[in-house]
Amino acid sequence: MGMKKRKILLVFITLIALLGIIAMSQVVKNRGGINVKCSVEHPVSDKIVSYRQDDESWKDIHLGDSKYTMESSGCITTCIATAVSETDRALTPAELVDLLSEKGVFDSAGNMQWGELDEIPGFEVTVYSDLSVDYIDECLSAGHYPIVKVHRKSLFSYHHFVLIVGAEDGEYICMDPLMDGYTKLSDYGKRIYSIRCVWYEE
Repeated sequence: MGMKKRKILLVFITLIALLGIIAMSQVVKNRGGINVKCSVEHPVSDKIVSYRQDDESWKDIHLGDSKYTMESSGCITTCIATAVSETDRALTPAELVDLLSEKGVFDSAGNMQWGELDEIPGFEVTVYSDLSVDYIDECLSAGHYPIVKVHRKSLFSYHHFVLIVGAEDGEYICMDPLMDGYTKLSDYGKRIYSIRCVWYEE
C-alpha cells in the first residue's frame, strides 16, 4: 500500500473513531434522564429575581473550603437564591453562599449537601428520588420552584442546573444562572436528570 493510501486510511479510521466517541458520549449523556412534557400552565411571577452565577459581585467566592467558585460551580446556589427571592429570607447569591459555607453545606468538592441545607432554620428541601413531571407541577402548584439537572446543548455537553419558574404555552420556563432572561426547558432537549425543590418558610 502506497503512502498516500495509508494516509487516507488513517484519516478514515480516525474519523470513524471520532464518530464512535461522539455517539457514545450522547448515549452516556442521556443515560438516566427522562423527557418531560408540559401540560399545565403556571404563570411566571413578576416578583422573582433572576441572578447569574458569574456576576462580578460574587463569581470568585468559593463554595465552602473547596477550590470551586460560584462562577465555575455555583449554579445550584444561584438557583436557590432566585427560588427564595420573593420571600422574607431573600438573599443575594453572595449572602447565600456565605451562609451555606458557614453552615457546612458544601463538601470538599463543593457539592451541595441537601440534608445539611434542610437543617438550616427556615429552609425546606425536597429531594425527589425518582423522576416525574408530576413533581415539577406539584412544586410549582405549591408556589415553589424546582431545580432540575439538564445538559447544555453542545457536542460534548455537560450537566448544569436550572430553576423552573413557570409554564406557559406548553413550555416550562427556566431561569438559567448562565443566561440573561428566561429560557425554556426545550432549549435543553426537554430532558431532565434530577429534581430538587428548595423554599423558605418562617
